[in-house]
Amino acid sequence: MPERYSHLRITRHEPQNERRRPAWHPQRLEIDDPVGHAVKLKQQLNASRQARSLTQGGYDSRLLLKLTVHPTLRPEDIQRLPGLQVISQEGKEVQVLFATEKGLAEFQDRLDQISHGQHATRSEILYAIRGIDGWTAEDRLGSALRFYGIPQARDFVVDIELWSLGTPRDQQLMRNRFEQSLNGLEVRILDKLTTPIILYRVTVSYENLNQLLSYRDVREIDLPPRYQLDLHLLHQSLTELPLIQPPPDNSPGVVVLDSGIATGHPLLSEAVGDTQNYLLSKPPEDENGHGTAVAGLALYGYLEDAIRQGVIIPELRLFSGKITDAKAESEPKFVENYVISAVLYFLETYNCRIFNLSFGDLNKPYKGGHVRSLAAVLDWLARTYNVLFTVSTGNFNFSEEQEPIDLRYSYPEYLLTDDARILDPAPALNVLTVGSIARYEVPRIGQQFPGDPSYQPIARQGQPSPFTRSGPGPGGAIKPEVVEFGGNRYLDVRGGNLGLRMELGEFTTNKDFVHGNLFTIVNGSSFAAPRIAHLAGLLLKQYPNASVNLLRALIVAHARHPQETVQLVNNLPDTSEALYRLIGYGLPNSDAAQFSTENHVTLMAEETIGPDQHQFFEIPIPTDFWKGPGRTRRITVALSHTPVVRPSRIGYKLSSLSFKVVQRPTLEEVVRVFRRYGSHEQRETNIGEVGNFEPGSRKRSSGTVQAATWRIYRPSSRLVEIPRLFIVVTHYVEAWARDLIGNEPYALTVVVEDRETNNARLYSQMQAQLRVRGRVSP
Repeated sequence: MPERYSHLRITRHEPQNERRRPAWHPQRLEIDDPVGHAVKLKQQLNASRQARSLTQGGYDSRLLLKLTVHPTLRPEDIQRLPGLQVISQEGKEVQVLFATEKGLAEFQDRLDQISHGQHATRSEILYAIRGIDGWTAEDRLGSALRFYGIPQARDFVVDIELWSLGTPRDQQLMRNRFEQSLNGLEVRILDKLTTPIILYRVTVSYENLNQLLSYRDVREIDLPPRYQLDLHLLHQSLTELPLIQPPPDNSPGVVVLDSGIATGHPLLSEAVGDTQNYLLSKPPEDENGHGTAVAGLALYGYLEDAIRQGVIIPELRLFSGKITDAKAESEPKFVENYVISAVLYFLETYNCRIFNLSFGDLNKPYKGGHVRSLAAVLDWLARTYNVLFTVSTGNFNFSEEQEPIDLRYSYPEYLLTDDARILDPAPALNVLTVGSIARYEVPRIGQQFPGDPSYQPIARQGQPSPFTRSGPGPGGAIKPEVVEFGGNRYLDVRGGNLGLRMELGEFTTNKDFVHGNLFTIVNGSSFAAPRIAHLAGLLLKQYPNASVNLLRALIVAHARHPQETVQLVNNLPDTSEALYRLIGYGLPNSDAAQFSTENHVTLMAEETIGPDQHQFFEIPIPTDFWKGPGRTRRITVALSHTPVVRPSRIGYKLSSLSFKVVQRPTLEEVVRVFRRYGSHEQRETNIGEVGNFEPGSRKRSSGTVQAATWRIYRPSSRLVEIPRLFIVVTHYVEAWARDLIGNEPYALTVVVEDRETNNARLYSQMQAQLRVRGRVSP
């Protein structure tokens, strides 16, 4: 094994320029018939005002309106009209707002002017409004209520989300009035969530539900989550174990937020630091084994490899927060509140910063638009408390009606359908969402009968698991970001039998160890996510002061697409799109993420950047990297931040970062181009990105952790002559959010690889360059 080193630190150069913000003007839309347009909007506005009687409640007297708009019209443009307050953006073409009587009168007056052939102030905004309606009972039905229908029971449980308002005072007034209305309806509140969104879990009757569906301040009503587990356990036993030593007291902790863990398991007990049960009506033990199976993977990563080698050394401390019961439910309370309590407890008590959540809400596949409550809570916690969540994509399972005739020929296309999209909370942007790929192909019975061709795996090693789910996330963000091994399925095709079997899983700890079965085999993306949590713990052990941004950047920077998946999607209509939707940036290399070698060097930096600024870094690449015969070399850049999010906006995140790698003889030339110019200064053409970095900026920048790789076989003569590369990091802030955003922390990593050169000395040469640069810096 080559000698391993700690990664190198780099710092940015001192100049930081303001980004040129292009002036924005509402798009001048062509209206063939302005008079007819105004008349139509007046009729719709009057109908909405007359329908006010159908809406009940509300903490004030404003009218709730739903506007269908041209996609270029922004919420801040609507609010240029007096008396209108946008409270939500539901997709690119729907905005919901409160309107005062004075605002409605002004709105009506401007429409009157246009309808009489006159000019009205802000007419370009009125032309961009396509239709006016109220937020109806149908709009308030959540996806699960639409799909499953209203329960037949006399009383049943629903979750009610209220509109997100700007000021704490308005939120408090809205909650007080809503709770008074619930008391008047004799609706029992089981739990509530007030940050970062307002959510109530209540018991209702059919009559209550119909009344609440007409309550003005209700955004959505839906059935409670069904948190999916899907365990298929095959037992193995181990008669002898080496003595398990506890990890050092200062080892990083990983917290499994799940169904609890079997703390007495011989492979877990020495590493368990603390367990908390947040389901006070349930026993603290792991009732179904899911949490114990997840814990074994979070603690050891690849437990099977450790067993084979006879070296079982826990390097991390293990903690557990029981937040789901035997049915994978948290009723009657919100799981969001349990997660918040667990994070605060384990962070404050043990300084735990890594949390794994291996469940997904089957009722909420993410098909774009509104980001749900648990995802929003994770994003808020990650940013506020600098903690890392690893979250599974959720599992996709066919019903008998949905199952294709032959999965061998429907795979992997069915994983790209809307039904197979990632489940809440996987759309969260400030976490690492983890998908699953297959490792094993031959089941136990296939090993017993090696000549029998009847046992056919659906996926081959390195391909997406047949049950994993696909992205993208909010705004087209790459989701999942990474993948790990989580299991496979196979078909017994003898005699035309297409029964689906699922024993090709992953080896981990079993809750029923007291019966002699220390280990079990499990399938599911649930068991891919804790392996990424384990890697994050190893990184935190190596770099104790690393932020959540640096942990995410290191993991994504060292992820690669398995060639088996690349070949699999080559025949799909949009190969690149399918690749990133199924496996994100790929499978991380654990050893490379932790350590550098002479031919594989990682540079890392942690900085803060102000709104709408550029910052500059130079990559200290030795000239030897560019010389010599043709061979594959790689440069990978990864960037991570945890922005503020707003569930009420279609944009969701208030800011974004991007990077560009450019080639220039001097830093001064780069700085000169990437700066803001006065109105009378001549602007130079912006510098294009050097090389062929994939994925491109447009695809990668939608997420909050992004990476791109440039594969170089034979450098151009210009690169050999001018081998200086600079990274420009740019901070973009939405216009409506500029007063809400300050300096943004971020992490940058650069990976330089030249693995095909014998006796490469990249690390030593780059380290020497950085030392010289440090001595000459002012």
